Amino acid sequence: MRTLVISDLHLGQGGGVSVLTRPRPLAALLDALDAHDRLVLLGDTVELQETHGSQSLATAELVLRRIGERLGEHKQVLLLPGNHDHWLVRDWSARMGTGLARENLVPPDASPQLRRLVSALSDTNVEIHYPGVWLDERTWATHGHYLNHYLHPVSSVGVHRPAPTASARPASFEYVASHRTGEPHLSEGLLPERAIDRHLPSWLAPLTSALLDRQMRRHALPAMLAVISALGVDADQVIFGHVHRRGPRARDDQRRWAGPGGRPRLLNTGSWRYEPVIVRRLDGRAPYWPGGAVSIGADGQAHSIGLLENLSERELVAVA
Repeated sequence: MRTLVISDLHLGQGGGVSVLTRPRPLAALLDALDAHDRLVLLGDTVELQETHGSQSLATAELVLRRIGERLGEHKQVLLLPGNHDHWLVRDWSARMGTGLARENLVPPDASPQLRRLVSALSDTNVEIHYPGVWLDERTWATHGHYLNHYLHPVSSVGVHRPAPTASARPASFEYVASHRTGEPHLSEGLLPERAIDRHLPSWLAPLTSALLDRQMRRHALPAMLAVISALGVDADQVIFGHVHRRGPRARDDQRRWAGPGGRPRLLNTGSWRYEPVIVRRLDGRAPYWPGGAVSIGADGQAHSIGLLENLSERELVAVA
């Protein structure tokens, strides 16, 4: 099954631009769906922390309806909540308690918000999984907010600290998911979110991006491996979202994107959020450029791709 994995759409977000609300990026995604049999929405699909939930859901419904129509009845969507849309499954996961496994099939009526998103995708087949999902016998995927458990400060890209336990149940990670509601998109480590959003000028984007990228490689990637080890995930390929950095790209050190002996391979979807302070004056191949995805071919091999690399900044945000 040919699978396209995307995450961090942040539909209805308060800051920046969720580019799938713009015609050119949405058209690029819809065209990419034609070459795939299944779409995985790997967390933070809808923004339920920064803005009023009903407003965000209304925005998300418009985009998801277009996606469902394009996929049609013979294809499939797998939806996994992340931390910014954890409200979709928060009460359900609390009821599961220690019975929460590393992959669970979630009922589509687990929350009113989830029911609305599933309804918007009614033209195609929908399954909801949390916190992770096996896409095939070799490939496991999760949003990635559990990696915050291994970072200090607790953030998308903090400083890696030693794992407190060698193994853990998913329930032990749920505090991070459900109570760290003020968590930033980028970092509270070297670059506080308030500084990024309100104080840093966009012309510093190349420096800001480089600093975040260094922090991500040194700390977030080891934290991803810690999550995989703690949950006992035995996979050849593991796909994360959450940190908004697509990879590995061709120029990346592939050894950093793998566990001991090269297994598992790590991949990250990137995001569909335009943030001038980390992409302004950079081209479409910049690590935080919106439109990242992971494509899994019929052979099961996963590849990091950029679906919006050919779009200019103006085209990313243009409303018509």
